[in-house]
This record gives sequence, structure tokens and C-alpha cells, in this order.
Amino acid sequence: MPERAVEDVPGSPASPDPHVLAGALEELPHGVLVHTGPEHLVVGANRAARTFLGDRPGILGRPLAEVFPEIAGQNLMGRFDRVYATGEPFTGREWRIEVAGHVDGDDRFVDLDAVALHDPPGVVSGVAVQFRDVTATVRHRRSLEADTAELRERYEAAQDVVLTLQRSLLPDGLPVLPGMRIAAHYLVAGAEQAAGGDWFEAVALDGTAAIMVGDVVGHGSAAAAVMAQLRAVLVEFLLDGDDLDTVLARLDAFAGRVRGARGATVCIVLVAPDGAVRYVCAGHPPPLVVSIDGAARYLSAPGGGPLGVAGPAATVGTATLAAGDLVLCYSDGLVERPSQDLTVGLTELAEVASAAMRRGPASTMSADATDRVAELTVERMTRHGYHDDVTVLALRLTGRVVPDFVVEIPAEAERLSVLRRDLEGWLTELGVGDADVASIEIAVGEAATNSVEHAYPDGGGTVRVEGQLDGQGRVCMTVSDRGTWRPAPPDPGHRGRGLMMMRDCMDTVEIDDAADGTVLLLDRRLRREPVVSPATVVETSATPRPSTMSVTRTVSPEPRIALGGPIDLSTSEDLRRELWSASRGGALPLVVDLGAVTHLGSAGIQVLYDFVEDMTADGRSLRFVVPPGSPARHAIVLSDLDRIVTVGES
Repeated sequence: MPERAVEDVPGSPASPDPHVLAGALEELPHGVLVHTGPEHLVVGANRAARTFLGDRPGILGRPLAEVFPEIAGQNLMGRFDRVYATGEPFTGREWRIEVAGHVDGDDRFVDLDAVALHDPPGVVSGVAVQFRDVTATVRHRRSLEADTAELRERYEAAQDVVLTLQRSLLPDGLPVLPGMRIAAHYLVAGAEQAAGGDWFEAVALDGTAAIMVGDVVGHGSAAAAVMAQLRAVLVEFLLDGDDLDTVLARLDAFAGRVRGARGATVCIVLVAPDGAVRYVCAGHPPPLVVSIDGAARYLSAPGGGPLGVAGPAATVGTATLAAGDLVLCYSDGLVERPSQDLTVGLTELAEVASAAMRRGPASTMSADATDRVAELTVERMTRHGYHDDVTVLALRLTGRVVPDFVVEIPAEAERLSVLRRDLEGWLTELGVGDADVASIEIAVGEAATNSVEHAYPDGGGTVRVEGQLDGQGRVCMTVSDRGTWRPAPPDPGHRGRGLMMMRDCMDTVEIDDAADGTVLLLDRRLRREPVVSPATVVETSATPRPSTMSVTRTVSPEPRIALGGPIDLSTSEDLRRELWSASRGGALPLVVDLGAVTHLGSAGIQVLYDFVEDMTADGRSLRFVVPPGSPARHAIVLSDLDRIVTVGES
């Protein structure tokens, strides 16, 4: 049967019915926005789009940037401008977009497609955008990824080699300094599966912070080796105490002598506690300063070419940061694009960093503005892909120096949890990383426990704990009492491990025991880990740690006791009773789950040692469940308890 034209089919319309199309568009589950002209005047928005944007009356006939002001700085309006200018479509997948006042939170993720509208044919008149809210899907996936330790194993063996090499040549951490916050994000270019020449470093110079970013020509192991040499000698020159002009001259001479170092670029910024800045850019893009209100400006480039080449040497510039200001150093891979002028990338970076500074914290990122700017800048500037290593190093003057820690408690076991809570709050306010917090809590807790147990045989007395962060990025803690020091016995066995745990957790432990009391001096250099690709999302939580030990027992499929909260001097005997009760006096095998334990002190370790030895002597099966990275795992490894009992992750 021959095909018939639509017009010949009885009852068929000769052309689409606009009312039918409008009704169908209104009912679509995906959002549709239509805007016309170079100012993107909104002329259409279906129900899903209006719901997504929230209660915004009178959106028709107004520019999109006015209807949706938070779109500025999100690297999206420029995409629509390009669609309108070129007629070429644009597709984005899982873009993070800030939507102010959304019922489910400001942070949203969307899949979107933007196409040009033509009227008359061949002439672009506007842009139609279709988008789908995939926030629930992204959050669910990130939640699953955050809950599994197998995330690091998703990459090919070659990528693992690249990341391992990069990490081995990059700093092991960033200093934590009074009145400052430093953050770094580093992405490795993976197209060639070869380590690149980008590098960064941050060093404490007696209160002054030195941050630096550099780039070596080329990729591969040779470039990585040159990068490592330049970073090492630059740090050494700075630590020698030379002024910045001398440091740069020495580095330039070194680059001229080292094969592969000629043409390397570097940006060095020194920030004093009072906000005074001295900086130099040798063939490198200038630092960006973002104020607390989001105003962004580039520091004027004093001029100067790359290292080790003929030509005028770079000169030192000066500037001043106000409280709350952030200075951003970055690699050229962040702003350089093929067939695009560098000024375009620099303008885009300033807009993105400014928007990141202005926005508030979200559940998927750190609450601190420094971490937030570093994370969002890398994320948004690399949405279109990147062909070179990408480095962002940010330093912010917080405008406030955290007061020294001073707490004095009665020498009672029940007050140790209060001490730990206050200490954790102080360390968190300083911006100390989780590993340092855990180590300092253990060491101070053990020192205070020793005073509570032994300093005052007749009862009474107090324990005083003081702490301060110095200009070298070291936390110095003092634990003192007015009682009597009890030295460790010659052969303590598995008892008396508190002092050993202190020494394992801190860089220095000194004991000053006198007739009128004992003073323990503890110090540790603090380091914040930089984020090296693949980037991970850190979920923040305001949930306080429990102050008492919790116990949950189950009998199927095997006898099991799950413990939570602190296990210290005040709860150790409760632990002993619970273990023997759960094992029916040692008659039953037992699984001991320590995953929810927030603190495991030497008193708890002693009880666990006793229990392990008794169960082993009776031939009973015993297994500990201790997740990697947990406070209990840290203490168990320090005390060598994992050598005499089976320790698993589940």
C-alpha cells in the first residue's frame, strides 16, 4: 500500500498544533527554559523549570542573569553566550549549580543541553535549555563512594603508577599556622599516563608563610625528577633566611646548571602575619587575590622570564592583604586553553574564584572558605577538560588568631572526656587534620590519665593542660599537676603503655618531675593533607562525639559486642565487665566491634590485653573488628595489640 502524505490522512492536521505542543511542554518532567537575544531574555519556562528555580515571580521578559543572579561565576552564562554566538549546541553532565533558597538545599546537580533557536532560518534568535535535576542520583552515588574503601582501586594500574609517583614527589602536607589557612588541590594530566612537571610547596618561616607553584617543561619521569630538584632547593634557599631577591637569583643559577630545568617557571608568595606580601613571578601567571566580599584582583606582575634563560630577571613585588583576603597561586594548566587567549582564562578564573568565595558552605564540601575556593575553582575551571597538570594553592588570612588552649580539671577519671571534647574543639578551630587530632588527643589523654591515676594518692588535686600553635606550625602541649610522678616499672609487660603511646603520637615528649609536681611537654608538627587527584568529597558533620561508652550485643550468627564512645580510665572497668559478660565468662567465642569507639586510651588497651590473654589461654576464638583510619585502629597498632589477636575490617 503506498504511503500517504500527512495532509491526505483523514483527521490529520496539516501542521503541528501549538496549543498541543505547549501543553506537552508544560507537563514534561524535565525543566525547559527559552531565552532570546544576546541578553538572554526569558520568554518561556515550563512547570519543572519554575519549580526548580523556586518562587521567582515575573521571570518572563527579564534577562536570565537577573532572574537567576546566582548563575554568575558558575561558568554557565558564558556557555549560553557561545551557543547564541556560534549556533553550536552545548551539553553538560552532572554540573554542580547553586540555586538560592531551593527546598532541598542550595547545592544542585543537573544534566543539561542547550541548543540555538533560529528565526528566521539560519539566524540565531535565542537559546533553548533542557535540564534534568540529577541531585539525588549524584548524592546517592557519592554517599556510596564515601562509604567504601575500594574507591582508590577503581583506576587502571598505569594511573596508579602516575599518582604514586606524583605523590612521592609532592609535599606530604601543608603547614597549619596561626591566623592563616592553606589549602591545595592538584590534578594529574592523565592523557599521556605520564607524570608531569607541575609542583607546589608551602613552608612555615617563623610565622611567615611561603607558598609557591612551579612548572617544568615536559612530562614523564625526567620532568618529575627536575621538578623535585627545583622544589627541594627552593625550600632550602628559603629556610636559609635569604631575602626573596637572593632566593630567586640562586634558583635561577641552579636552573641554568641542571639539565631540563631551563625554561621552568615559578611563582613565590611570602605572606606575613600582618598581611604584608612579597612575591615574584618568573615566567608564571600572577597571583590572584580575592577579598572576603568576593572582589577579585590580580597582583601586578613585576616582569621577568622563566628560570635559567637569558633575559631580565624577575623582580619582587609587594602588596598587602586585609583580614579575610585570600591569595591564590595556580599552574598555567588551569587557565590556558588551546586556541584561546590567556586573558580569557584569567578572567574566567577571577569570576569563578570570586563566586566560590561568596557562596556559603554545603554538605558536600568543607565549611572553610579556603578549602571551598580551592575545590570549586579546580572543579569549575576543569569542567571542559584539561590537558596539563592543574595546581591550585590558596592561603587566606583568617582575621583571627585562635586563643591558646587552657583547661584545668579536677583529677577525676570522669572529667577526662570533658578534656578530650574541649581539646578536639580547639584543634578543629585551628584547622588541624584528623590524623593530627587523633594523635594529640591520645598523647594528651594519656598524660592526663597518668596524673589522675598517680599524682594524688590521697585524692583531690587538679590537672592543667595548656596548648599553643607556634609560628613554625607546631602544637606545643603542656600537661601539669602538683602531685608525685610515678616512673614506669623496669618490665611493665603490656601495662604502663601510656608513655610509649605518647612518644609514638608526638614528635617530642619531655618529663620534668619535681617535688612540687610533674610537667609533661609534648609537641608535634601539624600538616594538612593536600587534595591530589582523584579528588574526594569530604562530608562534614556537626554531630558531637558521645561522652560515654555505648554497648550493643548480638548473638546471631555469632556472639558479638559492638562498643562505641570513649574507652578511658573512667570506662575501662565497665569494658572489662561487658567483655566477660558477652563471652559468658570466657565460655563463648566473641567478636569485638570497635568501629564506633571515639577514643581508646591505655587503660582500655590494658583491659583488652588481659581479655585477649585469658581467652587465648582458654582456647576460645576471639576477633576484633576495627575499620582502617578509626581512632581504635590507631591505638591498637600503636600498642602492638594487633600482633596477638585477629583484627579485621568487618
